Amino acid sequence: MEEAIYYGKTLKDAFKSAERLLEKRIDELNALNVFPVPDGDTGINMFLTLQAATASLDNLNTNSVAEMAPKLARGALLGARGNSGVILSQIFRGMAKVLETKDYFTAFDFAKALHNASETAYRSITKPVEGTILTVIREAAEAAGQQISNNGNLKHTITTVTDQARNTVSRTPDLLPQLKEAGVVDAGGK
Repeated sequence: MEEAIYYGKTLKDAFKSAERLLEKRIDELNALNVFPVPDGDTGINMFLTLQAATASLDNLNTNSVAEMAPKLARGALLGARGNSGVILSQIFRGMAKVLETKDYFTAFDFAKALHNASETAYRSITKPVEGTILTVIREAAEAAGQQISNNGNLKHTITTVTDQARNTVSRTPDLLPQLKEAGVVDAGGK
């Protein structure tokens, strides 16, 4: 069976969809924000970061993943707001490093990009803390790797990644005492 390939339109559509979904949840995420500082801005910071990433593609007339991925990462970095935005930009940077050499990507490339995203995000933090977005991206990347070894289908891989991310988010209070004390899950991970 030949592995399915996906071009830049798929990547762009995924980021635009994520932007719309995140915009609807800004207030919810802001309300969950207790770590590292309970300043109630995680939702808006992550949204503005993602919005800057997707805006970087607005005038780009290509279907090449190799051209889009670095633009997304740079847009996120330049538009990053707060701790959560900076970490999110590093996740995009890690993904871009894998995808910037590909005109298209496969489910395997997606899993590899998530793995690199996790490693890049962890390296960007002086003292990484478990129970945060870092744990969520790491466990999601691990799930993607396991799914790829079982089935190289992007839809199945994304479902597996999403399910694992939700599961990890639900466990963040068990990993980070500040979350348990406040009775919330990690805002950035959610």
